[in-house]
Amino acid sequence: MLPRHRYKAALQACTGRLTNPEQIEAARQAFLAAAEEAGLVVLDTEPAVKATRRPAGNGKRKNRARMEEEEDFLIRFLARETGITETQALDLIKIDRSSLLSEARILKAQH
Repeated sequence: MLPRHRYKAALQACTGRLTNPEQIEAARQAFLAAAEEAGLVVLDTEPAVKATRRPAGNGKRKNRARMEEEEDFLIRFLARETGITETQALDLIKIDRSSLLSEARILKAQH
């Protein structure tokens, strides 16, 4: 199996927080490089939508949508990389969040 350097770089770039047009373009380029490394043919490499500033009024809704997209990506990633089902991955994420909240409350109580 060939090393998947571009895949790992794309995974890191695409799962991070993209807060400006430069970061978005860097993630897009990393994704395209990973697709090329995997032997996939990408027909259109021009951005479909130009990054623009959006009104701040829907911030919570957009943040929630972004978080849901990230969770969906993480579920698919865990399932693909480990061979578990997407349902198992979702259960694992829920368990992890529950543990995280519990541990955070313990830390807060100690300080």
